[in-house]
Amino acid sequence: MDSQKRTIVKTLLWRFIASGTTVVVVFALSGNLTLGLTAAAIGIPLKLFMYYFYERFWTTSIEWGKVSDDFPELSVKDVSSGSSGRPRGALAQRARKP
Repeated sequence: MDSQKRTIVKTLLWRFIASGTTVVVVFALSGNLTLGLTAAAIGIPLKLFMYYFYERFWTTSIEWGKVSDDFPELSVKDVSSGSSGRPRGALAQRARKP
């Protein structure tokens, strides 16, 4: 799970990117840079609030798509001995030869 501090930093960075996009789009459509900056300024507080809670909701409430921190496929297994307790395999056979 992400810490609240990480979520806040991600939120602020995303808002910077998204607000810049808003300025560019509004300017491209209207030709008015002031309108683009105004649209971004109005959206910043509302969208910061909405994104933060959206991100926390997914982090704390939605289990779908999460990957466990445990990696069972990487766990150590004893493969050096068989059911008889003796070593087996090519290296074990070489080790037994005098």
